[in-house]
Amino acid sequence: MTEEKSLDLSQVSVANLLNDDAPSSIPQPEAEEVEQSTEVQNEEVEDVPQAEVEEPQDTPAASTEAEETPEPVSSTEEETEEPGVIDILREKMGYEIAGEFSEDYDGVVNFTQSVANEIAKEQLDTVFSQFPDVEEYLQFRYNGGDPKKYFQATSPNVDYGAIELSDEDVSMQRMVVQEFLTRQGYQPDEVSETIQEYVEAGILLNQANRSLGRLKVAQEKEAKELVEQQRQQAEAQQKQVQQQWGAIQDTIERGTVRGFQIPNADRKKFFSWMSDAVDNQGRTQRLVDREAMDLETQVAMEYLLWKKFDLNKLVSNTQNTKKAQNLKQKLQQKKPANQRMKGGQTSYKAPKKLPSLKDLL
Repeated sequence: MTEEKSLDLSQVSVANLLNDDAPSSIPQPEAEEVEQSTEVQNEEVEDVPQAEVEEPQDTPAASTEAEETPEPVSSTEEETEEPGVIDILREKMGYEIAGEFSEDYDGVVNFTQSVANEIAKEQLDTVFSQFPDVEEYLQFRYNGGDPKKYFQATSPNVDYGAIELSDEDVSMQRMVVQEFLTRQGYQPDEVSETIQEYVEAGILLNQANRSLGRLKVAQEKEAKELVEQQRQQAEAQQKQVQQQWGAIQDTIERGTVRGFQIPNADRKKFFSWMSDAVDNQGRTQRLVDREAMDLETQVAMEYLLWKKFDLNKLVSNTQNTKKAQNLKQKLQQKKPANQRMKGGQTSYKAPKKLPSLKDLL
């Protein structure tokens, strides 16, 4: 029997008991004691009857339920809808175009045209930012301005903004002063006398510098006024056109035009046929159809215009013409007079042939 060893409490300090991380100075039992205690436990287990020891059995019901329970599907594994053609084009081209586009050939064409317009607009904005005078000229021409007047105002024969005066160039000084005085309403003799007085007084250069500054301001003002005047004219013309189309639309909505009845279902289509552009040249379907008219249709339209669209007279003339044609056709028929009467048959009817004696018997 092994010798029992007691635990020496004198070697245990308060710091060892309170500090879990500190190295333990408590003497550990030797390996022999551990082996002995293990053998004792094993002997005790062997003494237990086998019937009393119950082995854990698997529960088939629980395992079945665990197998049958489906695992939750994460949101990332859910099926996502495939992007449409328009969405793919938006991503590839990098343009967010407002509006709805159908997922067919027409939708793709409309979307690409809208993207092309945006690209063209961006390019124009880039050009206009670099060359503001180009934007001003294009706006002037878009409003219907005359290019000759524009260049006369913005690029005159004498650009006072580019003139530099010097003491030696007396002729240039005299020219500037002469132009300024002329614009002020001085007569030629008055202009000559005034310039001579400036020369004699030695102030010609000073007067030329003052005149040149005022001429620059006046020239710039004239150019701006020309562009602004053209813009106002374009706005007035556009307003007049809108009023005219508004009157046309109101006339169509009334439903009666020179005796013609316009059905309610045709009114919007008819106005669109007249007003909406259908090609890059800005032509409406009305203009396209007029250009496609044959000669006879054009003559008929001109005849209606010549008759002031008086449909009552045209209808009566058409009816009289049809009656005259019917009468002429009847007279030209080679029939007796009694057959040309109403009904085309005479009131007299020939008797039928009498039956013979043989037929009777």
